[in-house]
Amino acid sequence: MAKSGGPASRSGHGRRRYLRWLAVFVVLALTFEYVVLPQLAGTENVLKSLSRLPPFLMIGALCLQVGSWLSYSALTSVVLPGSARPSYFTLIRIDLCDSAVNHVVPGGGTTSAAARYRLLTLAGVPPREALSAATIQTLGAYLILGALFGVGLVFMAGQVSVNRNYAVAGAVVLVLFGVALVLLVVLGRHLDAAVRVARAVARAVPRLHPDGAERFVRTVAGETRIFHAEPRRSAEGIGLATLRWVLDAASLWVLLAAFGHQVGAGQLIVAYCLANLVAMVPLTPGGVGLVEGLLVPTLTGFGTPAGVAVLGVLSWRILQYWLPIPVGALAYLTLRLGVLRHAARRPRGIVLPGAGGTRRS
Repeated sequence: MAKSGGPASRSGHGRRRYLRWLAVFVVLALTFEYVVLPQLAGTENVLKSLSRLPPFLMIGALCLQVGSWLSYSALTSVVLPGSARPSYFTLIRIDLCDSAVNHVVPGGGTTSAAARYRLLTLAGVPPREALSAATIQTLGAYLILGALFGVGLVFMAGQVSVNRNYAVAGAVVLVLFGVALVLLVVLGRHLDAAVRVARAVARAVPRLHPDGAERFVRTVAGETRIFHAEPRRSAEGIGLATLRWVLDAASLWVLLAAFGHQVGAGQLIVAYCLANLVAMVPLTPGGVGLVEGLLVPTLTGFGTPAGVAVLGVLSWRILQYWLPIPVGALAYLTLRLGVLRHAARRPRGIVLPGAGGTRRS
């Protein structure tokens, strides 16, 4: 029998890695062939339609989109501890890099989160704070999105008959919302029990260490307690998370109105939130294909003419999905020439075994 780490083990690991990369390549090829290319093929017509719109409408939609990006980075600044917070301009560029990676890699949420974590730590944020802040920020932002979806359903009452599919979707969102709130309560009031569960899960999952899982849970719980103790900071976080989604949805509303149809507030919020909640599923980069495939028929079902829905949604996705890719690449280049370059030159502490201090390298 071959020992662990022997030739047979290395060969098996190599085959698994080869199959994993082959699967990634197949997914990328299928995504490009059946999702990206059809959109690119229709982009020329969309751009022609956009060129005929009054410039102030396009500028307004773009400004709303930029405002959404800035709001999210302001949320990052609020969530991060003050002692470990890079400059706001640095956070904007890191978040743009996060969006760019998320929009080009299948299942990009995980990869972009890892890239964002790496950039934050290089910018001076301690690893534990970077991980816990990202968790709280993502969880909080999607809790707000779920709450907005519920608000949209309330606004729609009496305007449009909500079919069973939307009722089911609303129920699922409310369940997830409740689960997230329960988790936050458990972390706040039953931390030891949460730690025991986290360690048990880590022991059952390969490559997870129980001590690392415990540190993560305790750090997130500590961050949550800080927000409870600082109502003003909590209010700022909720306000900025809400503003991020509202400005993005307003950009979509402006473009739909520019093509000739004004969507009701409730209809817009329900369609927008539902599409973005579906985009959380890591099937395509940034939900490309999924968002459009759900948003267009949903708006059409709410009374938006089909042509207007297609043009409005695809125009919005140019600003919301495609534009952050080159902007994020440029942001990463400026980070490499600035903050990251300085980080590479920064001396790092090396802990010497048995020593009481560190040595600078």
